[in-house]
Amino acid sequence: MESLLKWAILNGATAGEDAPARNADAPVPQRLDPAVIDAILGKPASVQMTECLDAVEHPETPLEAREVALDDLEMLVENIDNASNLEPLNLWPRLLQLYSDAAPSVRIGALWVSGTAVQHNPNAQKAFGKHNGVQSALRVLQDDSVDAVRTKALYCVSSFIRANVHGLTEFVASNGLPAVQLAVENGSCALRQKAFFLLHALIDEALDVETPEELRPGMYLPNAIAELGFVDATANALGELVKDANAGMAYEQAVGFLTALCATETGKQAIQGCTALRGVLGEAKAQFPDIETDELSQILS
Repeated sequence: MESLLKWAILNGATAGEDAPARNADAPVPQRLDPAVIDAILGKPASVQMTECLDAVEHPETPLEAREVALDDLEMLVENIDNASNLEPLNLWPRLLQLYSDAAPSVRIGALWVSGTAVQHNPNAQKAFGKHNGVQSALRVLQDDSVDAVRTKALYCVSSFIRANVHGLTEFVASNGLPAVQLAVENGSCALRQKAFFLLHALIDEALDVETPEELRPGMYLPNAIAELGFVDATANALGELVKDANAGMAYEQAVGFLTALCATETGKQAIQGCTALRGVLGEAKAQFPDIETDELSQILS
């Protein structure tokens, strides 16, 4: 402790006091080159995020390097503060522009980054909505010719609207439900699986009485799902899925969605009135015997 006090007194003294004067010939300390600091500590996340998009947008960047840059950006926005900084860095418009890139893998990467950024992040959700992000993602979901891109677009939409009543309102106003119904009608097995999962989750949120009403969708949502024709679209999709022995997970999600919809009177009536569903469930039972359908079968009987 005595040595520490001597050090403090010595270093706190001025040149006119007892402290010895510094050697005039001693070299003056130089500021470290910022490049050296970056090499030691790493660049700030904001710089890395901007550089990732710079690389993706540069016309001479090879496709593989563009994909890696988007992977890196997705990892960066897993941090909620980094995701929130997409807006002050003015990166959202640049990211949304990539939804129409010629390369499917770049479209997938941009949607993946967006979905990760907005997940459970009110600041990023607000910024995404400000830039009409959900409308852009819905256009991809409806119109893109590559199912893997459409699947990632649905991930992005789902991340934005889950547990986000304002985002869900914007989704509904932007004809989001018909876009999801189209995914059920003509999507791949993977896309249909994610669509059924999302529909099930939205119904659960609407019926969760432990969540304050202002923080969850009202009964209008499951009723709208029932009235829009999702039950018939699901029955038709199941007719195709039962022909694929590898479609068990998609079939299970479809059954879960329909069972959840039965919790509402409108949903139950729509299911009971769907004659195609009765036939396909019997056929599916033989293809996927381990998937429980008793509750749904009882409603249809």
